Amino acid sequence: MARLKKYDWLKKFIFFIFIFLNYSYCYAKEKNSEQTYWILDKYFDNNQMINKKNDDYLNNLSIKFKDNIFYINENRYPVKIGKVANISQLIPDNLLHSDLLKNFPLQKDEVHYLQFDFSIDSNFAKLLLPEQKVIYLNDQLVFINQEMALSFLKPAGKNAFKQISKHFPSLKLPHNSRITGDFIKDNNYKHFYYNFFNENEYYPHNISRSFVNYLQLSNNDLYAQRHDYITHLSGIKLPVLHNRIRPILIEGLQRNGEMITYLYLFSDNFDVIDKIILKNPNGLTRKNSGIDDLAQGFIYYNIDKNYQIERQQRFTDETIEIQHYKIAKDGKFREIPVISNCYKEFATKNNNIHSKKSLLLTNKQGNNYLRFAHGLDYDQFESTILTLNPNEEKLCVNYQQAYSISFGKVNSKRFFDNDELYQQHVENFKSYDIDISNELEYISIHGFEKTPFSKFLLNGNQAIYMKNTLFFVSDNHFTAYRQPTDEELTYQQ
Repeated sequence: MARLKKYDWLKKFIFFIFIFLNYSYCYAKEKNSEQTYWILDKYFDNNQMINKKNDDYLNNLSIKFKDNIFYINENRYPVKIGKVANISQLIPDNLLHSDLLKNFPLQKDEVHYLQFDFSIDSNFAKLLLPEQKVIYLNDQLVFINQEMALSFLKPAGKNAFKQISKHFPSLKLPHNSRITGDFIKDNNYKHFYYNFFNENEYYPHNISRSFVNYLQLSNNDLYAQRHDYITHLSGIKLPVLHNRIRPILIEGLQRNGEMITYLYLFSDNFDVIDKIILKNPNGLTRKNSGIDDLAQGFIYYNIDKNYQIERQQRFTDETIEIQHYKIAKDGKFREIPVISNCYKEFATKNNNIHSKKSLLLTNKQGNNYLRFAHGLDYDQFESTILTLNPNEEKLCVNYQQAYSISFGKVNSKRFFDNDELYQQHVENFKSYDIDISNELEYISIHGFEKTPFSKFLLNGNQAIYMKNTLFFVSDNHFTAYRQPTDEELTYQQ
């Protein structure tokens, strides 16, 4: 018995050694896993020469480089760093003047490279330059062959993002995508992307793609990075919330040419707490854009001063889902119920697709909004959807708030109570083939005098409604909104 006790200390010692070694192994493995694979930055291929086998290999490729060790799908290869005096010493003539290489700005003088030995994976070797070399430029790797040219960036994390975020422009709330769809453009936007679909449109960016993994926009899977490809990332700061949550809007350009907008919530030390898609248009819901050019996807968002968030998603059947969110103290988005007194019945929900707390409009309800016809541009009107239902004697704002209306007729001079204003608007209405020289028809919108719209209406709540067109008129304002046509209103699949 004494002999057994004598060796208890030895058993305990061996046990603790095992625990220590196992912990060290797990820590090292976890630490290694945190060394994120490098991120695809640019990719161009020659469709006529691309080899499907090579393409499949590329989709499953993961690489990283650290301390002169190159990792290829977890295999380790030692490499040497070298340099040449001129780029032409590194790249053969047939590649040097290739159209593929024109997409990569390379200095003409001294260039560094990585040198692999000949034990490298044969598929990976096909991506390399002659003599098993790859261009190495300040935490960037550039591969080129006859089929493709691509570059990878060393991933950046929260400390680097914290530094660049200091230079993001700031935006005060409220923020409405119908008015302020583009970010503020100032000196902090160093680069601009030319939009080939609209020669007058440029997209700024101030965030490198080296932050793609940190921002959780993709993962180490190269297939995902190639097909969920987002470039020209830009950031804009919103006011700090609860003294420790940092909301930042981040936009990027997708492969389909559309911009995607996220709202990120960062902790005070810039850990990503939560994020949500706010806007992501994706193709028209109708083939005939002359009838209606609304896209499907997330088409609109609004953030008010209290961080109450609304986003609208439009589906291929032209139903529209409206969702509301607030930001909880833990920095997470919480969905809250959407209520509306505009309609008695709404679209039937599929709970596998739609939120139980959202408002789902039928396609007829979603399309039944007043179309801007003429007038001065006012932010208040640009940011608002108005729906007028004469049969129900109801005017709706943003599909959610209903105001009762009543109809009336009155002598025009009496309505305007100002001869000069009367003459001015008589001329305005002639362009709509409407004669108001004697009598006009109007609606009173009850409760509208308590809204920001009141300054655009005579008496704060009266608007002219003739020939299915609603006119907001006042001393210095004239705007017309027409009812939708049957083609615009009715969805035809």
